[in-house]
Amino acid sequence: MTTTADIVIEGGLVWAGLGELFEDGLVHIQAGTVMYAGPKGGAQVPAGTPRLDAQGCTVLPGLIDAHVHLTTNSDHDRVIPSDVFRGQVSRPGKLLHGLRNAHRALASGFTTLRVMGHRGVGEVELRDFIDAGLTVGPRLVVSPWWITMTNGHGDLFYPPYTKRTKWDTADGVEECRKLVRLQARAGADFIKVMASGGMSKGEQPHWANYSVAELTTIVETAHELDLRVAAHALSADGIRRSLAAGVDSIEHGSYLGEDAAAEMAEKGTFLVPTMSFNDWCQREGTSRGLTPDAVGDLSDAHDRTIESFVHARDAGVKVVMGTDSSGTLCPFGAHARELELYVAHGMSAEEALATATTNAASLLDRSDLGSLRSGAAGDVVVVEGNVLTEISLLAQRSNLRYIVRAGRDVTGYLREATEVFGLETGKTDLGNP
Repeated sequence: MTTTADIVIEGGLVWAGLGELFEDGLVHIQAGTVMYAGPKGGAQVPAGTPRLDAQGCTVLPGLIDAHVHLTTNSDHDRVIPSDVFRGQVSRPGKLLHGLRNAHRALASGFTTLRVMGHRGVGEVELRDFIDAGLTVGPRLVVSPWWITMTNGHGDLFYPPYTKRTKWDTADGVEECRKLVRLQARAGADFIKVMASGGMSKGEQPHWANYSVAELTTIVETAHELDLRVAAHALSADGIRRSLAAGVDSIEHGSYLGEDAAAEMAEKGTFLVPTMSFNDWCQREGTSRGLTPDAVGDLSDAHDRTIESFVHARDAGVKVVMGTDSSGTLCPFGAHARELELYVAHGMSAEEALATATTNAASLLDRSDLGSLRSGAAGDVVVVEGNVLTEISLLAQRSNLRYIVRAGRDVTGYLREATEVFGLETGKTDLGNP
């Protein structure tokens, strides 16, 4: 790993952001910040600045996965059902798995993760540790805990033997308001609320969670604190209530209809489709801890997620890439599969890239991410070949020539970590599902 935060990436096809493309380009990063991205010869680069050769490659901004469950099982040789992992692994144990997952994501070109956190596990502290330069990892944007009602998706997500404590659930307007404030005090970057049922044992995805009044209180309180709100909403009614409350993003949106899609586009509400999760479960669920019945139960949501994605795209909804990466069910390291699915269902490669860069940065309200424009964070992924004509190149880790994080080439560090700690081991080639 280079110790300097100054670097030049020269040659190759530089995709600096949607509509900004430079053949045989150059990217200059100084003190961890992009100073220039454009044609060669357009920048004055100090002598002695380290240089990376990107000839024959596509040079992209660091990619963003906007929906991950970081502190989940990272050991793909030891499949553990999600509810067992959640209920039986200690909090420090979960955090160590999370660090391993973070390294796997970074090695795959995803330099920022929006984390759906779990109470008391330590994702906020890990975020701050990485930001302070005390360890290598992707940028983490964290919701430290969800907001869920009694008998809601978050409440039912955990096995019955798991002890509930105060604020694991919030019921009524005042409890919801209190919990937003508590999460803000705990260091939240955004708020996640469960606005519909899910696929946990004992619930149905069509169940609405929370009234419009409760959701509105959550949104208004969060916005007063400059926090955005992500709503887990599969059902049509959960989506409807979330839109009425003014949430910033719909996560999953499996049963999104044409009318709701049009309303999302009008309001500027983002959709994070998380198509990868259902895709992995349908193809390999029984080898990843699911029963055949559970795979069957997920098949309708899988099909409807594809329909909802088409409705959203046709309506002009702003789509943001998110995988729902979670343990062995949807493995860290295979994030680019989501982009392949977007292209398979109608997007161009450039549109798909925008979901993981410019669109995602807009959702995060982070103008320093998602592009290589002057002033942006110096996060870059260099991919062999032309990603704009073959999006599947991103899924093969062997195609990733360089990973640059805040102006530092971390490729060697990640390669060594992969070899020493087995980040690519497992029963499935994570880069080639």
